Amino acid sequence: MSDSWFLLIPVAALVVVVLGPAAVLKLQKVLLGRIEFRSAPAPGAAAPNEFQQSSQESREEFVRRHWQRPGVVADGVTLVDLYDRIRALEERVNKAEQHSASPPLPD
Repeated sequence: MSDSWFLLIPVAALVVVVLGPAAVLKLQKVLLGRIEFRSAPAPGAAAPNEFQQSSQESREEFVRRHWQRPGVVADGVTLVDLYDRIRALEERVNKAEQHSASPPLPD
């Protein structure tokens, strides 16, 4: 009987490790769904304040608009710099693709 108890402990630990995070995630989804449902604005509610990201606005636009406001954007200067670097890299990639797609010049 005592041998079976020693086998039960690792099995129970494995079940907790595997199923525990899944149960926590499911519980978070349920709770967040309830919170979002409660906090959803009524159809005739007032417009959101100017420090909230609108549905038509991208995250980049929001960061660029509020990069100097503390607490609204986490380290806005770094994020704006990253957005600038990404844009420059995308332009370089586009130029390289256009250059490789263009036919070679005749000799």
